[in-house]
Amino acid sequence: MAPPLSRVKREQLRKRRNNLLRRHNEFWLLYGMKSWLIMELPDGQIFTYHSHPDTPPPSREDMKTRPKPTIVRTPRDYISATSAQSVGRDIPVFCAP
Repeated sequence: MAPPLSRVKREQLRKRRNNLLRRHNEFWLLYGMKSWLIMELPDGQIFTYHSHPDTPPPSREDMKTRPKPTIVRTPRDYISATSAQSVGRDIPVFCAP
């Protein structure tokens, strides 16, 4: 389990989380992009966002059969190996669908 966060870090996490949820909503409002987001906090609490609550997210099979290729991003796309080592944990690798 992750170490407890200070009050300042908890507030920073709250603001970043809310900003991310707001931005997902903006992608739907401004560009008509459907999005599904699931976040699990270190304490186990889960936050979800669904731009279309009645539409389930695409399955792996659905992503494989779409006419356009699925683009997959992982932490490896955004941070260098030295940054990952400084945190002291492995970067998770997501297998493309």
